[in-house]
Amino acid sequence: MSLTSRQRRELSARGHKLEARLTLSAEPAGLSEGVIEHVRRYLAERELIKVRLRTDDRSVCEASARELAERVPCELVQRVGRVVLLYNPPSHSPKS
Repeated sequence: MSLTSRQRRELSARGHKLEARLTLSAEPAGLSEGVIEHVRRYLAERELIKVRLRTDDRSVCEASARELAERVPCELVQRVGRVVLLYNPPSHSPKS
């Protein structure tokens, strides 16, 4: 599913009040299968979550955010600094 710009704006507005519930290492080894499974479980309970990535490198953060969204799978709504907003529509449950 690809989000429209309107959907992204609406989800960003909803996500604004959320706090990051998970903090993950943005290094390649930090996105282990166990971590991915943990994010899947979170998204099975909620359709929108914030995740903080531990890194100071923008390119590493961006690459990790995209990899996380691809491997879960879910939609990457936005990345602001080291915080990413992930969305999983109710009809689309992450693969286990």
